[in-house]
Amino acid sequence: MSYSTFICYIDCPLRFLDQKDDGCVVDVHHFNSGAQSVLAYATVNGSLVGWDLRSNSNAWTLRHDLRLGLITSFTVDMHQCWLCLGTSNGTMACWDMRFQLPISNHSHPARARIRRLLMHPLYQSSVIAAVQGNNEVSMWDMETGDRKFTLWASSAPPLSEMQPSPHSVHGIYCSPADGNPLLLTAGSDMRIRFWDLAYPERSYIVAGGANEPLHCPSVLYSRKIIEGTEVVQEIHSKQKSGATEDAPRRGPESLPVGHHDIITDIATFQTTQGFIVTSSRDGIVKVWK
Repeated sequence: MSYSTFICYIDCPLRFLDQKDDGCVVDVHHFNSGAQSVLAYATVNGSLVGWDLRSNSNAWTLRHDLRLGLITSFTVDMHQCWLCLGTSNGTMACWDMRFQLPISNHSHPARARIRRLLMHPLYQSSVIAAVQGNNEVSMWDMETGDRKFTLWASSAPPLSEMQPSPHSVHGIYCSPADGNPLLLTAGSDMRIRFWDLAYPERSYIVAGGANEPLHCPSVLYSRKIIEGTEVVQEIHSKQKSGATEDAPRRGPESLPVGHHDIITDIATFQTTQGFIVTSSRDGIVKVWK
């Protein structure tokens, strides 16, 4: 069973997609819109559909221009006023949900594939995009097309286009945290990272891959402005044997055993305490506290 063949929802009829006309589903989201409970999905052939689960009919249907690239991810504004989609060609395209019309599109300078998109929890015209290479996650102002800030967990020079690291972020979780956004990211290097956007020096690696050393690596986070973009870079420092750190270490002293394969998504939930949930390509789901 695969959601690329059909989509189903609890207590609702199944919806079968035509593989020739629709293609497989590449991303899916659910939200309530007044009297409607909408399951929104995007397909590889360029369809964006809002399926009203209560009436079992389409609330809206949009048609993406495939000349901008294949849809890889999309995100919907919390007020359902607009959506933004990302493509395999590094394009981020905005649609007006009220009039069901395209608004604008902007591209990554390196045309890097958009891996995941999120709406920024505080800035209504901004999206957070994870792209292919360098574990890059950036905030983009979709009104101006400016890249406002970037998280860069790579040994390549920040914002460089010629020496990309192969690793990418596949899953993002963003919390507004009382006005100071916090990000959790995870991806192909199998590391889970915590990013404090207000105080970058407080960022740290939550967990590494299963085959990494158990000791916590010495990692620093620096902030700088490059070509008008605020960049937070992860730097792995080389310590001499027996050297000690004067500053207190952020995060765990030793890394817990992580995933054996690429992490595909990350989320959180709350009971009496907070938990992180991650899934990997080999079908493993881990819960962290």
